[in-house]
Amino acid sequence: MSSGDCGCGCNHGFDMSVHTKPEVRRRVRAARAALSAAELADRGEAMAESLERHIHPATVVAGYVPMQGEPNVLPFLKRHTLRSGPVYLPVIPPTGHILGWAPWHPQSPMRRHPKLPIYEPAHGSPLPSGVLVDHASTSQCPTSLVLLVPTLALDTAGARLGQGGGYYDATTAKLFEILQEHPKVSCELIAVVHFGELMEPGSFPVESHDLRAARAVTEYGVIDL
Repeated sequence: MSSGDCGCGCNHGFDMSVHTKPEVRRRVRAARAALSAAELADRGEAMAESLERHIHPATVVAGYVPMQGEPNVLPFLKRHTLRSGPVYLPVIPPTGHILGWAPWHPQSPMRRHPKLPIYEPAHGSPLPSGVLVDHASTSQCPTSLVLLVPTLALDTAGARLGQGGGYYDATTAKLFEILQEHPKVSCELIAVVHFGELMEPGSFPVESHDLRAARAVTEYGVIDL
């Protein structure tokens, strides 16, 4: 942690009297922009250690490449591949909001999306969400699929505030639809946030289509909600 951290992990800069989604997004993004590269690296390593303990080596993990200021899950994804764990990264579809998926390892070629500030796998055609379930169906571990969900803010009831594109809301809805036909596949959603982005219910509006998570990971570890 940085020397300026209060020790509790909370971000005292947030005024939680502001409840609109755009305003909360603006404040979280500003706070993230103020984080140093060293702080993000330290937090990423701390999260990697927690996730490595929590997630079985044979689990199929659907991760992502973090944008500027986002919690860095890449250290964990690299560790997971080193223990022969399968990793997939999302690919933005040309139309619609359901993400495609591509297998990933640290040597995989990447490309910057032409319109969005994200990086995605550059090889081959993206595969549908069903490939995650199919791959997970061959796993013998208790939780066969973990989806690490990039999150701007999360309330302690599990409601997620994302970047506003709607991709993860649509993708997880489709994924759960597929999972209903595969009862032997167990799936866990883990929202990825900085600890200071955990908020009280009512800190931002929650809509029926918004993704909910039962668990989060921060620089302080994996948290049940």
